[in-house]
Amino acid sequence: MKSFSFIRHTNLWLAISGVMLGISLLAIIFFGFHFGIDFTGGSLLEVKFEAPVAIEKVTETLTASELKLGTPVVTPAGEAGEYVLRFRYLEDEAEQEQLTDELSKNIGKFEMQKFTATGPTLGASLRERAIRVIVYASIAIVMYLAATFRNTRRDSLTKYVAVGSLLAFSTIIGETMVTANSMKWITFFITTAIFLVFLTYEIRQHSASLKYGVCAIIALLHDLTIMLGAFAILGYFMHVEVDSLTLTAMLTIMGFSVHDTIVVFDRLRENRKFQTANETLTQVVDKSLNQTLARSINTSASAVIVMFVLFLLGAESIHWFVFALLIGMIVGTYSSIFVAAPLLVLWENRKK
Repeated sequence: MKSFSFIRHTNLWLAISGVMLGISLLAIIFFGFHFGIDFTGGSLLEVKFEAPVAIEKVTETLTASELKLGTPVVTPAGEAGEYVLRFRYLEDEAEQEQLTDELSKNIGKFEMQKFTATGPTLGASLRERAIRVIVYASIAIVMYLAATFRNTRRDSLTKYVAVGSLLAFSTIIGETMVTANSMKWITFFITTAIFLVFLTYEIRQHSASLKYGVCAIIALLHDLTIMLGAFAILGYFMHVEVDSLTLTAMLTIMGFSVHDTIVVFDRLRENRKFQTANETLTQVVDKSLNQTLARSINTSASAVIVMFVLFLLGAESIHWFVFALLIGMIVGTYSSIFVAAPLLVLWENRKK
């Protein structure tokens, strides 16, 4: 059976990715994100009233509250009479008790299913830490792939271990031992600068192993951007929130995307060892992709099926978390095959 030429259609794959990225970036820029209280600070109350009640009644009660709750947001959840209420941060138990008394008096008896309060300072800190975590994770992935896919006859493992240890030590110092937020950012920029200097030097030395890592990270950022674009669109039209579970989904997608890319790159590395003089890089990459295609699709399809069932039938509290994983897994499988490998070929062919 004749194998399919993936690389020959590189322009098509990159055009598809370009359209998806363009839509995602425009949505992020113009719509922004509908951040949950994990990032903005505030209070979240999930209630179930004994008798059905109109959403307008709940909103009116919160707006008229003596507690001055700001601009409350009421969202239906599950069965009739179940609502998620979001409003300003309530600092003490007395305010919380006053609110429950007002709801009971003006609407009727209810069951409190969940109450969460996050201060604005903690929310801002979590948002900033999320940015640093994603960058640190990306740096770690590039260094790991560079060490794994290095040319053992030319590249010493020592330099990757030394630089990786320095970056890891800097990260640990910045996130666990430094208390001032400004110092955390200074440490972050120093760590990132060290990595970029090392990356630039190695690429100028024609280090093929780092190209694997960089292409994997580009594919990973491709996946995260499209997922975030979907949440920007959903947030604008359906008030879907970006919260700590979304961050967890992003980190999970990073692992999944890189795992799938490593499978493709590992097969490519093995095939390059036996590359003949008559074979081009394009042919070797096409052969590698055809050899790993069935495994990539089967592995991803089984995970996607589970996520899809969980999205339809799972608890409301993890509904959008599962949706983020579902989008990430589908796009991650696409990028491992149609983005990471073609980018590597384009990069390698530039120097010829």
